[in-house]
Amino acid sequence: MKKVRIAPGCTTCGLCEFLAPDIFQVTDISHIKSDAPVDQHAQAIEQAVAECPVQVIIYEDESDDEVI
Repeated sequence: MKKVRIAPGCTTCGLCEFLAPDIFQVTDISHIKSDAPVDQHAQAIEQAVAECPVQVIIYEDESDDEVI
């Protein structure tokens, strides 16, 4: 996993931070932590992507360089 971002439309529900607290931080907005070890938490990020109620978490996978 190379890159993670949150697209517009996030409702700041906090689920991503609950599932991957080393990656996501939710305050008045949701964002990716600047020092987030994305490559070490791929499984938790994928779970956050799958469970995001508004489907705004996007990541680039190393295997195919395609945005998911």
